[in-house]
Parts: sequence; C-alpha cells; structure tokens
Amino acid sequence: MRSRILRTEAPVCQLSSFISTGPSIRARPLRLPTSSQKLRPFSSSQRTFANNQRTPTNSDFKAHPIYVKSTIPAQYDGAKLSGAIDARVVESDLDKAASLRDDLITKDGIPSDNETEAVLDAYQQIADNLMNPPDPAALPKDASATSALLSIKTAAKPRPTVHAHSPIVDGASRKLSDLALSVLQHPPIFITPSILRRYVKLQSTLKRPETLPTAFHLYSTKPAPVDGSSPVKYKKVNPNKSANSIEAKMADLALQTAIESKDLVTAMDIVDTTYNTKAFRRTRFIRRALLPVTGLALAPAAAYAVATQLSLYQTTMDPTVATNVAFVGILGYIGFTTVVGVVAVTTANDQMERITWATGMPLRERWIREDERAAIDKIAGAWGFRQVWRRGEEEGEEWEALREWVARRGMVLDRSELMEGME
Repeated sequence: MRSRILRTEAPVCQLSSFISTGPSIRARPLRLPTSSQKLRPFSSSQRTFANNQRTPTNSDFKAHPIYVKSTIPAQYDGAKLSGAIDARVVESDLDKAASLRDDLITKDGIPSDNETEAVLDAYQQIADNLMNPPDPAALPKDASATSALLSIKTAAKPRPTVHAHSPIVDGASRKLSDLALSVLQHPPIFITPSILRRYVKLQSTLKRPETLPTAFHLYSTKPAPVDGSSPVKYKKVNPNKSANSIEAKMADLALQTAIESKDLVTAMDIVDTTYNTKAFRRTRFIRRALLPVTGLALAPAAAYAVATQLSLYQTTMDPTVATNVAFVGILGYIGFTTVVGVVAVTTANDQMERITWATGMPLRERWIREDERAAIDKIAGAWGFRQVWRRGEEEGEEWEALREWVARRGMVLDRSELMEGME
C-alpha cells in the first residue's frame, strides 16, 4: 500500500502535478508486543502500566497540525486531529499548577476554603484536558477538508505531540496528583467535605487512587487550625467522631477508581480508611437506627398511656388490672414484632455474592458492618472470575492475600455450601 506526502512549501495550484509525481514510501509492518510485556494479574507492591501505542503504517509520514478557526480550547490550539495532546501545553499546565500551589501555601495565615477549592477546581480542569483530549468528531463543521488544505501553506512548524495514556501523560498525571496531595498536606489548610469531594473527583479523573487512603486519613486525623491565631495554632480532632467519617458516595467513587486501576493494595487501604472506621459505623447508626431505637425506647410510656385509655372502655374488671393487662399485651406485641424485624434485617443475605459472614458473628456486627462487607464483595467480584461456574478456581499470591485479609475481618470468601452446585 502506497501513500503520498504533501509538502507545505508547495503552492496550492501545484498540488495536482505533485500528486502525480510524488515519491512513494513503503509501509512498515506493525510491531507486536513480545511475551515479556505480559502483565501480572495482580500486583501488591507496585502498579504496572501498559502503554499500547499505535504504530502508524507509514512511519516516515510527517503529519502537520491543521490550524482552523474554531471553538477548540486555546490550550489545544496545536493539537492534532487524531486526539493527541501538545507536549508544550502539558508542561505549561503543570507549571501553572505548581504556581497555584506555591501561591496558596506561601500565604500568611490560614487559607480560606474558597481559595483551596479554586486551586482544586483549576487542577480538575487541567486533569480533564489532560485525560480527555479534544475529540476530532467535536470539531466545528466549518473545519472542512478545503479549509484544512488551504491552511497547509501557512502552517507553522509542528509542535511535539503525545497521545493520551502515553508515558508523558502518565508522568504529568502523577505530578498533578502529587501537587494536589501537597495542598491537602499543608498544615494550615482545613480539609472540609467539599474540599475532599473535589480531591476524590480529581484523582478519579487522573486514575490515581494510590493517594486516596492518605487523603482519607488526613481528613479524619489532621489537626484543625484555630481561626484568628497568629502564629497559627492547632487543635486535635477526634477521628472517631461521626462528623469525621467519609461520605459513602466518596468512598464508593474511590473504591471504584482503585478497582478500575487494578490496584488491589489501594483498594484494601480504601476500605480500611473509610468503611472500617468507628466514625463510619457511628454515622450509619445515627442515620439508619437512631430514630427506630428512640421510638423503641419511648414505646413503654406510649403503651402505658394507650393501656390506661383502653381500661376506661371496659366494665368487666378493675381499671388498674385492665390497664396492666393491656400494657403487657401491647409491650408483648411490640417486642415480638421488633425481634422478628431485627432478625430479618440482620440475617438477610440475598445481596451477598462472594463474601459472607463467618459463623458466630453477632447480628449487630453484621448490620453495622454491612457497607464494609459490600465493598469487600465488590473487590472480590472484580478480581475473581466473572463466570459464576468458575468461581473458586482463582489462585495466585494476591488472591490468597485477599482471602486471608477477608478472613481476618470475620468474613468468608466463597463459602463452599453457598456456591452454585454445592447445595
């Protein structure tokens, strides 16, 4: 297969003659990855990245960027139509991100929440441009072949470009992730739920979950600066307080990012710093069980009041005896239905797939730690075989480490009597 090269110095009127006499170039064969480039199924010590770059069929072909008058963002003015990113733009954005960080941490006093959020919002915009380069299909309609052809004559020297998921993009995402973490680690900055939410979204965009456990630990344990103090003074925070718990939506997003990145160790750490904390369990109790428990505590008083009124509508026995009989009957009904309801809720297992509770686990522990079990179940489902009939055949060092990690939490991975065909 032969291809032609257009020379930018040739005028438009001479294109037809050039095409008929232009040199031909032979296409190089595609290079297939060798067997040494295979990835490990799991990695507990370091992350493995595979950069599958496309090799053009014509390696001598020199593509020139097409400059058109469009609505493409200014930072991608030199981007190729193939979805590549300008290396100079990447470097410029990183310099801007470092400058924003330096301006924030060098300020005297305590930075405001709005200033910190503004920096993270700028990082989010840079991350969106870095990980999601402009789509050629999103170009304006006026960027036709004719306009592109007429722009060849005045095109400047092409800038160096890199494709998404290349080593340059990978290094830029790592540097941007480190800059964002350094913002959270700055002592005078108080991490609010809004700031943490922006940070989790940023790392999810960059596909860098390895710093999320550190951020969650900082959110729960970082000393809070005292407003108006000069020099800045700090006070300790209680990590077990319900206000210092990680929101369930943020924990789910962080765990999903770690699963998509195939980072088993980070996924385990996220579970330990979010779901498996006293603060998270207290929040679950306050939001889901506080109201029913309060109603149950007030039930005896309400039952006695109702029994007193019912005793006035009968004439067969003494009002005091009638009140006591009605009171005992009402309390017995409430107690029986409550016990049945609690047992039904705490022993429900229809939502369990691969992770179940070990024998002897108290019912209160099963209910209060259900979010933790569900998160571990999601990890096991992502790392194991997707086919139901192949479950239980997984093997390897990482899988055995996962099984042991699950057992230490009072859970069982793939209980034999609950697997398909083993009933």
